[in-house]
Amino acid sequence: MHFFKVRKVMVTIMAIMLVSMVIGCSSSNNDSSPSASSTPSASPSASETTPASPSASADTAPDLQGAAVKIGLWWDGADPRLKEVKDRTPADDEVIALIEAAEKKYNCKIEYVKFGDYGKYVENFTTTSLAGEPFADVVVLELFWAFPQLVNKGFVAPIDDYLDVNDSKYIPWMKNGGAFQGKQYGFIDSPPSPYGIFYNKTLVQELGLEDPYELQKNGQWTWDKFRELSKKATKDKDGDGKVDVFGFIGDLKTSLQQFVYGNKGSFDHDANGDMKFAMDSENAIQGLQLMSDMYNVDKSIIQPAPQDGNDKAFIAGKGVMYGGFSWELGGFTDNMKGVEIGYVFFPKAPNADDYNSFTPFGNMFMVSKYSKHPEVAMKIMDEISLHGKNKELSMEAWKNSWSPDAYDTRVQMYDKIGYSGSFIAVPDGDKLVDGVVKDITEGKVAPATAVEKVKNQFDANIQKLLSETK
Repeated sequence: MHFFKVRKVMVTIMAIMLVSMVIGCSSSNNDSSPSASSTPSASPSASETTPASPSASADTAPDLQGAAVKIGLWWDGADPRLKEVKDRTPADDEVIALIEAAEKKYNCKIEYVKFGDYGKYVENFTTTSLAGEPFADVVVLELFWAFPQLVNKGFVAPIDDYLDVNDSKYIPWMKNGGAFQGKQYGFIDSPPSPYGIFYNKTLVQELGLEDPYELQKNGQWTWDKFRELSKKATKDKDGDGKVDVFGFIGDLKTSLQQFVYGNKGSFDHDANGDMKFAMDSENAIQGLQLMSDMYNVDKSIIQPAPQDGNDKAFIAGKGVMYGGFSWELGGFTDNMKGVEIGYVFFPKAPNADDYNSFTPFGNMFMVSKYSKHPEVAMKIMDEISLHGKNKELSMEAWKNSWSPDAYDTRVQMYDKIGYSGSFIAVPDGDKLVDGVVKDITEGKVAPATAVEKVKNQFDANIQKLLSETK
């Protein structure tokens, strides 16, 4: 049985972003640290107390006769009942009350089960499922593990068979990222950390540039304006013939996703949503061309890549704008004393209807088809989750860390996050995208040529993936 193995670098990134996650978006959900919302909150929180459906009402709830309902994940700290009372937040207390109510309602025990080996997590889930005893009834899964592999192999069940996912309490991220081929598989009550643009307001003012937030607020934050501002911000300040400040710093691959997906393009899905090589579509090529023009023509993207990391270069004042996840704010505020930091969406693409943010990282709860009680397990998951309260708690926390302008952007982003990581499921998909980025930037290859170079292999790998997961 073939399942795509995430490269070591991906494992490292996800481990850093996820290992310290705690119960979803409690009052500690503050973007000042990676543990706050670097990924979807993959831990149950509190829900609205209205039953998910009539069949889950108190007088008709199934009696599980003391059986355990298990929730599987790969990190510690998910169960609020294990926290010291003095360390609990109001949200923790609310979740505990909901867990206790669900246990009483269904006559069951809710258990959080950790399988900590991220690299073998899928293997453990599938082998225990095939043995008839999945290690958990509801499991946290990376979206690029689930789609299409685990769904097509029949390991997870669609949750819209059990829940009315059209209910407004379910967030856009859940519906967008957790859906596959017309069915809903993923469940989550808080979105992942969005990817946007931090900017040094102090430098913006010093260089006499237009403020990105004001442009965004007025609907003028477009590709053209972004490119123009980046060019103007790229300066040789000390006159030694070398650029001291660049307009933009950021991970090129993740930034490219904002350009391509924000322009209604994709790396691996066509306009109909079918999985196929799509980097050669008109919308995708436009995004690739923007990156090429900024890097090779304007030279407004920092080059060469900083050896100490893009974030440290931004902290050192070597860039006016920085593409980053919202959880990175804490590192900037700690290390850029006296500097006002702004935050905006990536600019609106020519084919976009609105500002948006895309992330290649996302995990959600999914119910095992091999569970002895999948419907009840999913309804319990729904009933012990925070839903709309997550946003309220998050907004309260953000007020303490974001400036008013940046706070406005951060709040808007909550409902405007899309998924761009499905290419990671394709064998060598991540590596092939890396190759395109490298060819366009370091190799100075035209976007169309760079894309054509990987097309046959990328397409063949997609077909291999699809054939192996039928």
